[in-house]
Amino acid sequence: MKSLNVFLDASVILSGLGSVAGGSHKILEAGESKKFNLFATKLVIGEVERHLSKVKVPSSELQRIIEKEIIQVVETPPLEFILKFTSLTLDPNDAHVLAGAVMSGSDFLISLDKKHILTRKVKRFLGPTKVFSPKQLWKYLGRPRKK
Repeated sequence: MKSLNVFLDASVILSGLGSVAGGSHKILEAGESKKFNLFATKLVIGEVERHLSKVKVPSSELQRIIEKEIIQVVETPPLEFILKFTSLTLDPNDAHVLAGAVMSGSDFLISLDKKHILTRKVKRFLGPTKVFSPKQLWKYLGRPRKK
């Protein structure tokens, strides 16, 4: 089976690093085992770095998943491309996430941001890229999460 290309929002990376129990962590594990090709832009990784202390995770853990290429860090899309996505979300500062998912050619954009990213408007616009929460991804793939 072909590995799925999955673009991660900062919220999913932070959640996956901060807790070993949830769907976000299972996504990181799937990346480590190469079942998923995980992507994030440099800008998303910068967001993660700024918020690591909130989830009490040392920066060395983020470095480890980048160095082991569990998450492949791709260039942040150019501003002109990002601007095409600003009208899709209530927070124009999240447009870079949508642009990154599209530019990376990912099959899925995974986020925990229900207010700005996991919306009908974003899901319709990004079509063929599926926009899910970690829980929705696992349900879609038919793989039950362990609690």
